[in-house]
Amino acid sequence: MQHHPQSNFYFHLMSLEFRLRDLVWPPCKILKETGLRSGMHVLDFGCGPGSFSLAAARIVGPKGRVYALDSHPLAIRYVARAAARHSITNICPVLGSNAGELPGESIDMALLYDVLHDIPDATETLTGIHRVLTGESLLSVRDHHLKEKAILDSVTAGGLFRFSCRGRWTLRFERTRQSEE
Repeated sequence: MQHHPQSNFYFHLMSLEFRLRDLVWPPCKILKETGLRSGMHVLDFGCGPGSFSLAAARIVGPKGRVYALDSHPLAIRYVARAAARHSITNICPVLGSNAGELPGESIDMALLYDVLHDIPDATETLTGIHRVLTGESLLSVRDHHLKEKAILDSVTAGGLFRFSCRGRWTLRFERTRQSEE
């Protein structure tokens, strides 16, 4: 994630921008094309204020779990408050900058939404995500700051993921069976 966390002021502005975005492109609508379903365990990497975490939690239901990971303490507070306000109990906010906080092979789908452009070392981040994904899991990526080719090149460069399909709003990648060295 970012080397220098954004200021609280910028985080509040970003959150407002995301709320407006969510009115035009509701997160549940975007997540429908990912194949997310009841009972899955999801990592929302760089969750920000949590709109995709909350939407994913509703989709996966009480038997599923969503790990909302972000390096900004305000993000974690936003997600926790929103989950409590909506009586959503299957979200686990995680303060951190890498997926190493989670047990290996515990995640069915990882979401990397509007954060790839901010990651200083995509290889390190993708290695951590690869480690926590189960054998048949997917990585769903969306980043309006990057062109599709930049996303494809970044995610597939290390051989940990291969392009699976393009949705209207997201790109999906399959986890390769390559083991960590």
